[in-house]
Amino acid sequence: MPKLNLNEQIVRDRYGQLPKSDEFAGSYFKALKVVAAADRSFPESERRALIRIMTRLGVSQEVQDDVLAFDTDNVQLESIFPGMTPGGVRARALLMDTIEIVRADGTYAAEERAAVARVAQIVAIDEQTRLTIESLVALEQALDQLRRSVLPTKDE
Repeated sequence: MPKLNLNEQIVRDRYGQLPKSDEFAGSYFKALKVVAAADRSFPESERRALIRIMTRLGVSQEVQDDVLAFDTDNVQLESIFPGMTPGGVRARALLMDTIEIVRADGTYAAEERAAVARVAQIVAIDEQTRLTIESLVALEQALDQLRRSVLPTKDE
């Protein structure tokens, strides 16, 4: 696995801690891609969302390329998840990032919902917490849209 070169302060601010290893972090991002492709598609909007998360965290281009080239076909969810404390902070962050990515295309397909529920089960997040995280992501996206409508950027 190539070196990540994470922005440690941003990672700590978002996740409360640094990843256990570069391999752990690489598996984390690959897991995000596997879930995002659960509906048998990985549209450009979801790809951009994954890149945005990796870029925001300071992930090196080499690692980003490795994650983007990762073939999600025939990958079992259980086999790709990095070892993490069941129900812990990393597990919740994984679920939040996953939902953020799969909603990036403007839809939350039934297959994606099922994959998110399966992810929650694998990492020992109860249904109420999963629903709360889903609501948090929806609120953050609504707030972002509102912010852009009030304070548009040059590109909008």
